[in-house]
Amino acid sequence: MSHRKFEAPRHGSLGFLPRKRTKKHRGHMRAFPVDDATKECHLTAFMGYKAGMTHVMRKMDRPGSLTHKKEVCEAVTIVETPPIV
Repeated sequence: MSHRKFEAPRHGSLGFLPRKRTKKHRGHMRAFPVDDATKECHLTAFMGYKAGMTHVMRKMDRPGSLTHKKEVCEAVTIVETPPIV
């Protein structure tokens, strides 16, 4: 077994162990909002998968900020969703 010559803090949280690919790629809903029978029927939940990430350039519109009326680069997530029929 290998060992460190000097002490070092650990890399990564133990809450995310074991680090391996999942057996089931389909997510699950942990909680739904409370159903109100007086309102009409509507879409409560919709499944989507994280397909990747990219970046966008957008104008910042935040008065008082150093980046007000300037272009900033931000990270965005791409979510793939099946078509609603």
